[in-house]
Amino acid sequence: MDTTLSAGRFHTLYLTPSVYDLPEIVVKDNRVERSVQMGEAPGLIKLNSYISGYLPGNGDNAVFNLLRLQPGIVAAGEQPNDLIIWGSYEGTSRVTFDGFTIWGLKNFNDNISAVNPFLAKDVEVFKGGYDASKEDVVGGLVSITGNTGHRSNTDVHLFVNNQTLNGMLEVPVSHQSSLVLATRHTYYNLFDEDDVPLSSVNASENLRYRIDVEPDYAFRDVNAKYSWFGDDGSLFYVSMMGAADNFSYTARQERQRNIIFQETSEDNKQGGASLFWGENLNNGDRSHLKIAWSALQSDYSISRYLENLRFNRTFQGLDNRSRTVVGEMSADYQYIFTGNRSHQPGAGIAWIRNNIDLREDSSGVEYLSMTGEGNRLAGFVQDRITLGSGFDLTAGLRINHSFFTNSTHFDPRLRVKWEHPAGIKLNAAWGHYHQFLIKSSLFDETGNFRYSWSLADEDEVPVLKSQHWVAGATWSGNELMISLDGYYKTVNGFTRYVRLATGDESVYSGKGRSYGIDLFIKKDFKGHTFWTSYSLGRAEELFPYFPEQEYRRAPHDQRHELKLTGLVHFLKNFHFSATFVFGSGFPLYANYISEKYTEPDYSRLDLALVYRFPFQNFKGEAGISLLNALDNYNVKYSSFERIPLDQLNTAYIDAEAVEFTPLVFLKMEF
Repeated sequence: MDTTLSAGRFHTLYLTPSVYDLPEIVVKDNRVERSVQMGEAPGLIKLNSYISGYLPGNGDNAVFNLLRLQPGIVAAGEQPNDLIIWGSYEGTSRVTFDGFTIWGLKNFNDNISAVNPFLAKDVEVFKGGYDASKEDVVGGLVSITGNTGHRSNTDVHLFVNNQTLNGMLEVPVSHQSSLVLATRHTYYNLFDEDDVPLSSVNASENLRYRIDVEPDYAFRDVNAKYSWFGDDGSLFYVSMMGAADNFSYTARQERQRNIIFQETSEDNKQGGASLFWGENLNNGDRSHLKIAWSALQSDYSISRYLENLRFNRTFQGLDNRSRTVVGEMSADYQYIFTGNRSHQPGAGIAWIRNNIDLREDSSGVEYLSMTGEGNRLAGFVQDRITLGSGFDLTAGLRINHSFFTNSTHFDPRLRVKWEHPAGIKLNAAWGHYHQFLIKSSLFDETGNFRYSWSLADEDEVPVLKSQHWVAGATWSGNELMISLDGYYKTVNGFTRYVRLATGDESVYSGKGRSYGIDLFIKKDFKGHTFWTSYSLGRAEELFPYFPEQEYRRAPHDQRHELKLTGLVHFLKNFHFSATFVFGSGFPLYANYISEKYTEPDYSRLDLALVYRFPFQNFKGEAGISLLNALDNYNVKYSSFERIPLDQLNTAYIDAEAVEFTPLVFLKMEF
């Protein structure tokens, strides 16, 4: 300011220190505030899963209980794993844990999910319009990051409620690495006869003969993860998971001259593993390599027979068995350049191998056998361009070459973001998407609706093609956040098998579209948080067998869904929470060609009270959750099975229904 120095000479400058007092910063442990972040990208929700421990059902399904309360994710269906996101069909949205696919166990008990809540750390939800670096699906994406464990001390976590035992062990291997082990198991049959309700199409209150149902259910899983951290922020981990659940029931109806029996069972086994190496380079560039494997084996059987009391003879009516094996192996490498102030380019390449093995037989005669293996090579390039004045543009192209169909697909994707210092964020995105491993739907001769995995061969099963249009606006300030999202999505290439009572079967290719808006309002203050979300949407489909050849409501279409959530912290160690979900309901068609349907609405209130122990030697919590506290009867999406009783009546067995469910839990950490 006041001195000129001559170049080329040595100078000694004497500086006098100045002291300035900074005000203190108080760090508070607000456990439930600021747990949801929106507006960083179109259709993106970031969740801190820690809050899920204080929501109702905070035991074995904590992660999905948190997900179902977000806008755009249907809660009324009570699908614990295969989420319905912005009108997506079953199998078109994907959930990953540490990079490998969670195929979704059947989970007949909605209170147990395929992801152990002890292992979940962060959750990202991409409802639509995601960039070129993401996986190849036409629905939504949910990415769950697993716990990396403690590197300073050994921790033991124990959890028990009136359904399962859950335990996790965190062991430091070195000052830079750790090992995490976790397991869950049911310790008794979770269902009894009263948990499996019946209803009838005609005269449900006046069934002449009683139906007795004897259910049986068991669930178990195990997780292991080793993590290593570099001094420069690099990360290496190996994560593994195995899980299984088994559900079966026997239905028996006594008539005047006959006894009708039906036995149904489904056994599911799932496994997955991933290896990840992420490196931060000296020049600021970042890269990662991920190798992942996952597989699901599902065995399903249904047997129906009649015992004639007069002639003491048994007549076989139905004996179907099926086995589905689906798997995926992938290697993915991505490199993100530091670039400059205006550009941040990135590129990646991935190899994906999918395999399926589908077999079905009836009365010992095999009528369906499908095996296949498809390899793909995928790559992407994209650039994040900063335009100034708060504008941010990301343009990318994803290319897929399927060796199974010998075809190449190009998916351009574009998104733009504008951010104002006043806390306003505007987002928009457009893109093309393809999916090569899909779920085909099947209508059987009794009117049941089932799904099965298949590889797109561009012959009987086309590759799914989708286009997303997404726009959103978010404002946050004064611990208040308001977010509004709108979307329009089209999908072509749905495959549906229609099996008639005569044994004839036809394959149809259809298309669908979905559109709607999501509104989300969240308020945090003094350790409390409240939010509400409202979704208005429509999902429609068109297949060649529709008599009117016009779009009709898809099986998962729901017009309105309202969700209310509140978490209150009081008396230092108490947390009270309440959630309420109202949905206008799904269309339940009488058969595959009928235009008539019923539409029962959905209503569920959940309550929870959690107490944190004040002890210093170990951390612990105890609490109670009341799921469906008002004991409302709700129809779940694609969860019921029909048993024809006679020409006029059909009984529905809702195998997944758990009505009013109190859960008492104890959690300890030491």
